[in-house]
Amino acid sequence: MTTTQWQTTGTAFPAPSPEPRPTNGRATAGFVLSIVGLVVGWLPIVGLLVVGPALGLSISGFLRSRDGRAATAGRSVAGIVMSVIGAVICVAMTVAVVNAAPVAPAPVAAPAPVVAPAPVLLPVPNVVGSGDVAARDILLRAGFTNVTLGPSTGSIAGVAAGTVTTQLPLAGAQASAGDPIVLGEASAPPLVAAPEPVVAPQSAPVTQEPAAVVDEPSADVDTRRPFVAAPRAASVPQSSLSGSSSSGGSAYYANCSAARAAGAAPLSTGDPGYSSKLDRDGDGIACE
Repeated sequence: MTTTQWQTTGTAFPAPSPEPRPTNGRATAGFVLSIVGLVVGWLPIVGLLVVGPALGLSISGFLRSRDGRAATAGRSVAGIVMSVIGAVICVAMTVAVVNAAPVAPAPVAAPAPVVAPAPVLLPVPNVVGSGDVAARDILLRAGFTNVTLGPSTGSIAGVAAGTVTTQLPLAGAQASAGDPIVLGEASAPPLVAAPEPVVAPQSAPVTQEPAAVVDEPSADVDTRRPFVAAPRAASVPQSSLSGSSSSGGSAYYANCSAARAAGAAPLSTGDPGYSSKLDRDGDGIACE
């Protein structure tokens, strides 16, 4: 019925009712997901899978209410706020986990091998015939610092002990300064034991027993005895007398050791066993 008809007829018609606007379901869904996003936002990466859709639904619900396609904004604003908080929490947790993950150590390059310089070879001087000190001094001045003493070559006739008789390397060979130079030296000749003195067999000293004293009975003066002539003493050759005086009696001592062993030392001129060969200083006393 048009307005003209309403005016002509005078009959009242009810006004048409406004068309109801749809509800904001997206805002509600975004709000619910934002709550779940706050809970799972503490899980790295997993929380982002929840808060992302929650934030998108909440923003879509807010735009629908502003454009008039939804009756109200619903809880879209709360959903947006909680979705942002959940996203921040999830991002922070993800960064913390990534920083805490062990970092594989960077491969260390192997050091380049150091090539040792080639040793400098020196000619070995001849030290055979030199003494130990002189040989070492010659080798040191030639640049060799490692001189060692090897086994002795033994005693050699006409060669003094300590004289170098062999060397290794030989004279004229090439060797570096640190190579060992081994010297062989002559040793002293072995000691010869002195012969023991020969001791002549000792003769037992002659002891003269005193003549026995016989007490003769007193003779009567008046008793007559026959006269008996005394026997003449036998004449002793002069050579025997001189030899007796020089030898000092019948005892004989080969040396002073024999005289001391017999208990007769010292001997004076005229003592049994005295001899001029025992009296070395000629003072008349032997083996003092």
